[in-house]
Amino acid sequence: MEKANKRIIYEAVLVHNAFNNELNGYGDAVYSRHHQQNADWYRSFSDRFNQILGFKGQTVDEFMTYVSTVNLTPEQKRALFELRKEPMFKKLMGETALQQKTELENALGDKITSNGMTFADENGARVAVKTEQQLEQELDAYSDKLSELLSSKSISEEQYDNLNQNLDYIYGYYISRSRGEQLPFRKMTNAQYEKIEQDAQENGISFSEQMYQVTQDLRYDFDEVQELQSQGIRK
Repeated sequence: MEKANKRIIYEAVLVHNAFNNELNGYGDAVYSRHHQQNADWYRSFSDRFNQILGFKGQTVDEFMTYVSTVNLTPEQKRALFELRKEPMFKKLMGETALQQKTELENALGDKITSNGMTFADENGARVAVKTEQQLEQELDAYSDKLSELLSSKSISEEQYDNLNQNLDYIYGYYISRSRGEQLPFRKMTNAQYEKIEQDAQENGISFSEQMYQVTQDLRYDFDEVQELQSQGIRK
C-alpha cells in the first residue's frame, strides 16, 4: 500500500474514533456542549474524507479496504491538502501525536515544546508560543536529524516514517497555535457557552457574532504576548 494511502487510513480512523469519544461526552454536566461541538467537527471531517475519496460504504473496515487500493488523482490530493490545513484537524492530529512524543524525543535526544518566553503582569504569568519562524527552524532541524538516523541505520524505515509523521503533525499544530488559529477551539464549559448566549441576547446579536467578539478579545491578549516575545528576540 502506498504511504499516502496509509496516511489517509490513519487520519480517517483517528477522526472516526475521536467522533465516537466525543459522543461519550454528551452526558458530561460541565463540558457536554464542548463535546457536541467537537463531534460536529469530526463528523464533518469524516464526511469530507468520504466525499473526496468517493467512498460509499458504511464501516471502517470497508473504508480501509477501499482506500488501500485507491490511486489518488491530483484533485483528490489537493482536496486532502486543504482538509489538513483546517486548524481543528491540526489540533486533533497534533494532540494525538503529542501523546507519543516521548519516543520522538528519545530518538532526537531533545525535548519538544511550543513554550516560548514567559511574561508576568498584574494578571499573573503568561507564556508565549514560540514564533512561527522558530518552530519552522526546529522542524527542519529535527527532520534532518531523523534523516541522518535513517541513513546511519540507527532507526528502521518504518520507525522513520512513524516518527517523521508525528513530527509533522506536532509542528503543524504548534505553528497553528503560534498563528493564533487554535483560539476558537479552546475548551469551554457549558456555563461559558450560556454566558455568551446571554450576552448575545443583551447585545442584540447572534451567538456566533458574540462568540467571535470574545475570541477576538482573547486574540488581542494573545497577540500582545507574542509581540512582547518578538521584541525580546529582536533585542
